[in-house]
Amino acid sequence: MKWNIAKHCFVNSFIGIVFLLFMSGKGLTQEKIVPPDNPAKLVLNLNQIITRARSANRQLLQNALLVQNNQYSLLSAESAFDWKVRPVANVGLSKSGDSTERASGISGEISKKTSLGIETAFTPSIAYSDDDSISSGVGVRLSVPLFRGFGKEFNYDPVYAAGFALEASIRNVYLAEVEKILETVTLSYEVVRQQALVDLHSEQNKRLLKHVSTIEIMEKTGLGNQIDTYRAQIRQKDVQDQLSVAIQKHQASLDRLKVLLALPIETELKIDLPLSYELTKIETKDAEQIALANRLEIEQAKADLVEARRKSRVAEKRIQPDVNFVASYRKNVFLERIDASESFNDDFWSIGFSSNTDFSRSAENAAYQQSLLNVRRMQLKQETQRDTIRTEVKNRLTALEKEAQSISLRQEQIVQAHGKKRLAEIKFSHGMGGNFDFIESETELQRAKTNLLTEKTSYIVGQYRLRAALGTLITR
Repeated sequence: MKWNIAKHCFVNSFIGIVFLLFMSGKGLTQEKIVPPDNPAKLVLNLNQIITRARSANRQLLQNALLVQNNQYSLLSAESAFDWKVRPVANVGLSKSGDSTERASGISGEISKKTSLGIETAFTPSIAYSDDDSISSGVGVRLSVPLFRGFGKEFNYDPVYAAGFALEASIRNVYLAEVEKILETVTLSYEVVRQQALVDLHSEQNKRLLKHVSTIEIMEKTGLGNQIDTYRAQIRQKDVQDQLSVAIQKHQASLDRLKVLLALPIETELKIDLPLSYELTKIETKDAEQIALANRLEIEQAKADLVEARRKSRVAEKRIQPDVNFVASYRKNVFLERIDASESFNDDFWSIGFSSNTDFSRSAENAAYQQSLLNVRRMQLKQETQRDTIRTEVKNRLTALEKEAQSISLRQEQIVQAHGKKRLAEIKFSHGMGGNFDFIESETELQRAKTNLLTEKTSYIVGQYRLRAALGTLITR
């Protein structure tokens, strides 16, 4: 009888030891990720991904086209001060009494407007008729603005406005590029996170499948019960569902990244991104100074204020009366015959002033007051922009600090979960309880690993966001 009891205890201990070795040595250890037999056709690291996003992203290309459009607008505005040559040719009939004559001629105007608003024009002309008579002439015209239209700042207003729009579009391209890089980095690490989750859920699913098989065998041999089997099966199905969701999210993130990089959807893409990082150590005041010195939004706010003040000076100039001094001279020569046997000359000249101005100038005064309000608004905008940047830098640093603390906490949770899992394995293998503690510790360990993975990717992406907040993400 004693021998039977000892034999029974020996058998139970042997089965427990075998089960423990099976679970801890094979079933419960993380398996190495085996690379696929057919590697992806396109493997990109982070630098390659960012480079391609900057050069191939369609939204950035559209912004570059807007810059080119503004360059042409600037050329168009500058062309108003080029030499203008306007030739005119005419052929027609003229009738006087019973006679009808055919006449033809050519004329033109060569003119130029200076930056001060002074316009000069040279107008030669020559005409022929059927009776062999010729008329020719040459004229000169000078127009000088006296009040409103005189001065480079007033006349170059379209040029300055076009130049400001061009510079603003270039800054917008840079800011859009920064945002697109952040979006690319965020999406890339989301792909990495989802891929890691797929691997974690796959490994956990394999371990739980082995545990289900083992517990079913133990139930048949009387070493387990049906509750343990149901508990293991339910948890395994939950993990299997999580694996399916992770695979779908990974593929969706990968497709979005392909669109961002302007790659065909059918491209087999694999990204190689490290999850290693170094802690960011920088004082808040130093970070704020770096941001204020490098952020392009500060430069744009200053340019907005300068442009608003320039527009206000132009609006003030428009209040003045529009009076021009105009002088012209023209000499005409008429030849009755080709041999110039009969000819006579005519001289025409004029000097005067011209004006086309509303006496009250209510619209101009209102526009000037609006320009003053716009200057004040740009001043407030500049001050607000500086405060916004300082706040953003501070928030980024605070977020990184909290994420670093969360990473340390998750690492401690993993250590504790490993210890709890090990203890649950020993208790279960020696028949000191069911598999409830084992399933619970396995779930807690998986949750801690998932949270640690999320915190790591958030910290890395947060470092890129901090660089963007400092204005040092990319070189201008």
